[in-house]
Amino acid sequence: MPTCIAPSCIALIVAGGSGQRFGAERPKQYIDLAGKPVLRRTVEAFLGHPQVTGVRVVIDPTWRDSYDAALSGLALPDPVAGGASRQDSVRNGLEALAADGAPDLVLIHDAARPLIDADTIAAVIAALDSSPGAIAAVPVADTLKRGSGDAIAGTV
Repeated sequence: MPTCIAPSCIALIVAGGSGQRFGAERPKQYIDLAGKPVLRRTVEAFLGHPQVTGVRVVIDPTWRDSYDAALSGLALPDPVAGGASRQDSVRNGLEALAADGAPDLVLIHDAARPLIDADTIAAVIAALDSSPGAIAAVPVADTLKRGSGDAIAGTV
């Protein structure tokens, strides 16, 4: 298994979403999941990984108090202010990382996906040994349907 011990490997956690589709009073990354905020579960997955040398979080500054409460006690650099879109937030995060000395590897992950496991993180890092980019994906086991208007048009 390759390591990021010599090169720097930073997880950029994008937590700037408003969670409108989720329909709660606050964005889903600040909601508790089994007694712990979703954002904290996500950040801890990367902080606890031996190949990840640091974590930086991108947030909507409106939710700074929720961010501080969710990650209380964790030694993290100040969060980066997100942008108008996810793309803008990622760019802001990457620019902040570059200003801090550009890490060798950047893992970009959505805060609202807390169930990332160590093997998946390691697999993405391993893929970066031979490729300039990689994404985590799993095979789809569900039946997928294609829709047309309000009717099912076929099975994918």
